[in-house]
Amino acid sequence: MKKALSIILIHLILLVPILAQQPGDACAQAKADATMEVNSTVWFGAGCLFGLLGLGAAYVIEPEPSATSLLGKSPDYVAHYTDCYKESGKNIQTKKAMNGCLIGTGVQVLGYVLVAVAAESVD
Repeated sequence: MKKALSIILIHLILLVPILAQQPGDACAQAKADATMEVNSTVWFGAGCLFGLLGLGAAYVIEPEPSATSLLGKSPDYVAHYTDCYKESGKNIQTKKAMNGCLIGTGVQVLGYVLVAVAAESVD
């Protein structure tokens, strides 16, 4: 009886951490981590200052998850987490760069209009 109980307990100790790492949990955690770790200010600035180049860079560059988030996790969990993290991080980067690009373009157009109005009023 004690032997059977100890075998069951050993299996539970080994299997519970593996079963607790469900892929759905990995994706939710990856999205939350990407939201916290991706520097949206940098991507907004890149879009604002470099326009379409900044937007292109945000689309091409894939963020990498930190290794500490993946320590002790199963290979399936790591693969799913990494895929979700990259997708979510890229979406954040692209949205922020697009916002920066649009605002930067708006500021440039406003500047050109103000210069044109000022030139008209001087004549």
